[in-house]
Amino acid sequence: MKKWKKILLIIGCILACLWGCNELFWKNMQVVSDDYQNRFDYQGTLEKKYAYNGQYQVELFAQEDSDERIKLLQVYYPADLKTLQKKWPLVLMANGTGIRASKYKAIFRHLASWGFIVVGNEDEWTWDGKSVSKSLDIMLKANADPSSLFYQKVDTANIGLTGHSQGGMCVYTAASLFENSRLYKALCTQSGTATMLVDSLGADFLKDIKAPMLLMGGCGDFDAKALCKLDDLQKSYEGIGSEQRIMGRIKGTDHGDMLPRGDAYMTAWMRYWLCGDQEAAKCFVGKDAEILGNKNWQDLKLKGL
Repeated sequence: MKKWKKILLIIGCILACLWGCNELFWKNMQVVSDDYQNRFDYQGTLEKKYAYNGQYQVELFAQEDSDERIKLLQVYYPADLKTLQKKWPLVLMANGTGIRASKYKAIFRHLASWGFIVVGNEDEWTWDGKSVSKSLDIMLKANADPSSLFYQKVDTANIGLTGHSQGGMCVYTAASLFENSRLYKALCTQSGTATMLVDSLGADFLKDIKAPMLLMGGCGDFDAKALCKLDDLQKSYEGIGSEQRIMGRIKGTDHGDMLPRGDAYMTAWMRYWLCGDQEAAKCFVGKDAEILGNKNWQDLKLKGL
């Protein structure tokens, strides 16, 4: 019976996510354009700031991997990593259905420009968290390897995880079901809920998610009526064990655009929790938090902020 539940979960992921990612993946070689920020109307002053690039120039390190799901590990990092004697916070990205890290390079470069080592792979079916968990282990091993570019460069106390669509589902599994799940300090899920996972794994696993979490979805028909229904987002928000959490939906945004559109506050969330950025904190913390007054956001709930 357990085996059939897993099979049904996989089928559900495929059917639910493939349509939403299809328009992005099949019609465009790159699912996110280099100037994606110019497509959106950012109402928040800080939202707009974190939507655009930070201060660092960015370089790419790529390494083939024998794991058939990872295939190619891609690590975007601030160029200053090579010369500065400091450790850098790490963020892993989980791909949506049918999407590979090589298809949305602009998102990786943007986040790395804000001072993060950003890691992705080529796994198109990330929901179970396995490839992301292994990617994290690879980076931890590199951090301990004197021959690696990343030797003693990873701030292992400040590790984040984000994902869109099926990658958003991966955030729940990767942050709860593995030995290295406890290492995450900040989480963000974009257009991904735990509903199908709960059907297979039970609701208790959500309580093991302890890191601060930002849950976001779109109000367009496909997100609102299928992949990220308000009720499902609410249940995911209420089920996780995180003491600090926030959920909200972006007006006029559907599933395919949630990855680039939600990138601004995702970046600010990581800057706050992993870098101690007090300006980024103003997006989320306190009764005057920018997101609370942002006209593009609705259905906001906050806890511990």
